[in-house]
Amino acid sequence: MVDKLMVVYKFGSRFNGDLSPKEGINIYDLHAREHQGKVLFTINKAPDVKYRDSIKKIILMTKDGSFAIRANVDFAGKGSVLSPPIEYTIPSIWDNDDRTKMGWFALSNLERIEVKRGDYASVNGKDLIDSMSGNAYMAYVKI
Repeated sequence: MVDKLMVVYKFGSRFNGDLSPKEGINIYDLHAREHQGKVLFTINKAPDVKYRDSIKKIILMTKDGSFAIRANVDFAGKGSVLSPPIEYTIPSIWDNDDRTKMGWFALSNLERIEVKRGDYASVNGKDLIDSMSGNAYMAYVKI
């Protein structure tokens, strides 16, 4: 049996630096608060298909972990293959993204957290903060 996993995404600046990583993460949290605790998170690079069904949680975080959100992953898929449930919507700031090529996660029960060194280790054995402080933008954590 495959372990249950949490996927972690590190946010960077968007819109030529006009949107900070913290602001980008916060948009998802605020959207969920206004939509019965649900939000659709889309990403250009979806998790590997061999892991997708094992992902039960997600963390969206800044590089240093000082601002993060952990949520349940209710459903996951890829735009052109499987459409997300209609009750999960994306924040309007991302309306112009072409979602037919994107991976998506239907999220609920969002909670703000701080990720500290020693809290999580990625599946490759590195501390999550170390994994995300470099060029990596996605990691898997066993839960």
